[in-house]
Amino acid sequence: MIRIEGTRFGAVEVDEGTVIEFPNGLVGFPAETRFVLLERSGGKLVGYLQSLATPSLAFPVMDGATFEAYPDPSAEELAGSVGLECADLAVLVIVSVNPQTRFLQANLLAPLLVDVVSRVGAQCVLDPRRFSAAHVLADPIAVAKARIEAARARKPEPSESADEGTDKVAIGA
Repeated sequence: MIRIEGTRFGAVEVDEGTVIEFPNGLVGFPAETRFVLLERSGGKLVGYLQSLATPSLAFPVMDGATFEAYPDPSAEELAGSVGLECADLAVLVIVSVNPQTRFLQANLLAPLLVDVVSRVGAQCVLDPRRFSAAHVLADPIAVAKARIEAARARKPEPSESADEGTDKVAIGA
């Protein structure tokens, strides 16, 4: 087990077998080569790629499969271009919140490719004419409004009967 002190999550213990090696580091972080993926409980979409060398460094990430027809070229083609040979590949994208708009955004320009068998990864940079480092995922106000409307739609009106719309079965008839 590896114990990481001083993370934003407190002290974290991880199995050595979960370490992901990025031999060339990440864009802007060439010395950061060893990470673990910390997944949140409850099926949350965002996990954290936690650095083992720098406990204060953790990148929020999402599964690239969340995005339709992404990446293009295919993950397998990209893996070959960065020297990864693998049969089982995961694509992760780093996400952030834009400080001005408060919108959630994804870096689709520079995905992280991870061979889930060898646990070796690489970051590649795609065509900036086709992909953005700040692809807007959600407007938090629109999301909040949609949640309120969905909750209202589920809540019965006060005048409705509690058993209205349910089938009644006579027992012993």
